[in-house]
Amino acid sequence: FFFSELSASTMAVRFFWALLLLGLASASALLAPVSRAVAPPRTAAPLMKEAVTRIEIEVEQGEPLEKAIVRFKRATNQVGHLRILRNRKTFENNHDKKIRKKKEALMRAARARRSRRAQERL
Repeated sequence: FFFSELSASTMAVRFFWALLLLGLASASALLAPVSRAVAPPRTAAPLMKEAVTRIEIEVEQGEPLEKAIVRFKRATNQVGHLRILRNRKTFENNHDKKIRKKKEALMRAARARRSRRAQERL
């Protein structure tokens, strides 16, 4: 049907409903969460924030290999290579990272207190 056949009041009512629906549609579009389907491009290797430290163990003449391996393990644990690899194995969001960093800081402070007490006893 044509708009010329409708009365003025009918046209006004239809115009009002059209505006109302248009306003509701635009308001719901503003309230709806925006979802991004496109993932960011992945790099070949994860970017390393920490500096890479190289560990070298010199094996003395006649030293058993097992003893050198123990020294190597101790050095890698002190540097934290295994901890960094463990943390990168799975995704860690910012909240979990903050909790982990706080725990690590508490452990460092406790270790420093223990070593200070041990130095004071001597």
